Amino acid sequence: MNTTKNTDIVSAQIVQLGSQIITLKTENNEVITVSRPASTRKDKLFMKTMHDILKSGLWIPVNKKLKQILRYDWFDTPVESYSF
Repeated sequence: MNTTKNTDIVSAQIVQLGSQIITLKTENNEVITVSRPASTRKDKLFMKTMHDILKSGLWIPVNKKLKQILRYDWFDTPVESYSF
């Protein structure tokens, strides 16, 4: 059974974009690196969206234990549907 602790999901800002690695910084200045989701490899808008999020300084939800950017906001979506 895969359980997610409340502390596993954090807000983070993108600080660096690579073609395959995205580097983020949490509110506690913890650095997290995540791999670009395989499901986005052919998605031309994904990297443009990530670049726009980087430029704007938006905070996005990240599972720091699994090192995954979450697809949805955590208010209305079950935990099982969060990651790419």
